[in-house]
Amino acid sequence: MFHFTHPLPLRRRSLLAATALMLVSFACVSPDAEAGLFKKIKEKRQAKAAEAARAAEVPKEKPKPIPQHRSNYTDSHKDAYINDQLLAGASPTAPRKIVVDIGRQRAFLVIHGLVAIDTAVSSARRGKRTPRGTFKITEKVKSGKVSTIYHVYMPYWMRLGQTTEGLHVGDLPGYPASAGCIRLPQTVAPILFEHTGIGTPVEVVDSWDEKELMIPYTFRRPAAYTDT
Repeated sequence: MFHFTHPLPLRRRSLLAATALMLVSFACVSPDAEAGLFKKIKEKRQAKAAEAARAAEVPKEKPKPIPQHRSNYTDSHKDAYINDQLLAGASPTAPRKIVVDIGRQRAFLVIHGLVAIDTAVSSARRGKRTPRGTFKITEKVKSGKVSTIYHVYMPYWMRLGQTTEGLHVGDLPGYPASAGCIRLPQTVAPILFEHTGIGTPVEVVDSWDEKELMIPYTFRRPAAYTDT
């Protein structure tokens, strides 16, 4: 009596053949080769884990704040003196300089030995310092100047020599509050900017004695302040 067996479907036979081939291949792999394969896989995984750990340790750089344009700045003093006649009558080549008195928190534009502008300022707060000495204005930027550290606009910027500090519009709360620059009132900075140029001397002193003036000038003398 004959028994007929049905042949396996072609797809199933192919799968069984492939499985048999894999088993034979594994059986032919030596123990040393197998250990080497597992070692490579392990080392690769460890390398990936170490790379992920290093990436996690690197602090992500915070996005820099976008500077915002401002239309109003605080001026708690509002007592600036402007000698319009002197400013209008002085020639562009007339000798002039800016004197910043840190102790009194005032700045003066002196032309021909006369005070043309007297304004309150705000210099460095405690823990910071406004540089002392005689400088020249080396850079003037009316608008668009942005602090690379604090990311704020500094309208009517005038750099002091080769320092990172300068004169510019800022808030004047009535006491030294800047990080080192000399803040000017919003109403005064454009006038001072217009009547100074590249190369204009700027003297930053702890106390100005006025002896060089042709005519004595009396100004308010608030309590002295020092940021040293």
